[in-house]
Amino acid sequence: MKAPLKRLLLAAAKRVTGREVVLLPAAAADAADTLAIRAPYRVEEQRLTIEILETTTGVLHVELQERSSGGPAAVLWSGEASYGGPTTLAIDWRDGQVFLGSQRLGQAPVPGRRLVVRLRLEGATTKRRTSGHYAPVAARAADAGYFEGDVYADHALQETEESASILALLDRFGARGPLLEIGCATGGVLAAIEARGLPAFGIDSSGWAVAQARTQHRPERVFEADAEAPDWPPGIRAAAPFETLLLWSSFEHLRDPYALLGKARALLSPGALLLLQATNCDSLTRFLFAKDWEGYFDWTHQGVDAVGAARLQQELPRLGYRIVHLSTHLAWTLNDDPTHATLRDWYVSDARFRRLLDETQRGDLVLVAARYDGAGA
Repeated sequence: MKAPLKRLLLAAAKRVTGREVVLLPAAAADAADTLAIRAPYRVEEQRLTIEILETTTGVLHVELQERSSGGPAAVLWSGEASYGGPTTLAIDWRDGQVFLGSQRLGQAPVPGRRLVVRLRLEGATTKRRTSGHYAPVAARAADAGYFEGDVYADHALQETEESASILALLDRFGARGPLLEIGCATGGVLAAIEARGLPAFGIDSSGWAVAQARTQHRPERVFEADAEAPDWPPGIRAAAPFETLLLWSSFEHLRDPYALLGKARALLSPGALLLLQATNCDSLTRFLFAKDWEGYFDWTHQGVDAVGAARLQQELPRLGYRIVHLSTHLAWTLNDDPTHATLRDWYVSDARFRRLLDETQRGDLVLVAARYDGAGA
């Protein structure tokens, strides 16, 4: 159904019924049509094992698809076999071999980081299930591959969209310059802030990202360095004191996030604004999905387990930062499995759920604005 027609019909139904009307995917219709499986999202040991729990028999159709981060899926392989009851479907991530129980079904091309498995069991009834999976990456630098497919589907587009949100927040909380962004990535946010009239400086540990940032922003204001090293780059020290400190989707990447905030105090004026958005380890989806939480997808999230709404409320005052705003938002999962997708649908469709996550501080992202009062441990 085309979007304008869908909106028109939903609005008409709302007027007639006095109820909020939403469209849910077919997988929401009837649990009896859903193939029962148990499968990990995060695939360890380079071997994906899906437990198929269905007790009915028939012909099992299997399709493997490769998906870039957030991008469209492409079919890698398909096959079928007789299904006689509960068994396992195993896919070797190293060579693409596919097994149903002990039976070899075939060999698919080796997938990238994300794999989608579509199952259809044709028997007395038809049951379907889609599951999503990803392979962890061994620690490596945030290079071109990191920004161009391994983690981000379109980093440039995301940076452009987030710049508008960041500018609105800087206006809302009365940000002044100069501003320092820790984790400036490819510099799009810095350029947008400078264009708004605030002198903006950035630091990032990725040499590749800094090279891109210097093409978007004033190169003498962008520095390649580890923000957690004992000292700051001379150019950063020379530009201090800063009136605004920005950490946007970078705080969870730090090895010791709160030590960094303590270290940064030497660069700040009393009353400086701290604007921070990060993952929230106190979120509902982390509780539900545990090691399959989306926060673990990015291998550079070194401090992700230490960053959460509750801990921020403890640590920021201790370090001399007075919180003026703290909220959480988003039900975050990129898993193709419809049992995970239901949280996305719920979050988008129901304002009560969004309000519940915020009021209980259980959203997946936490947003903080604070003022540095010039004190602290």
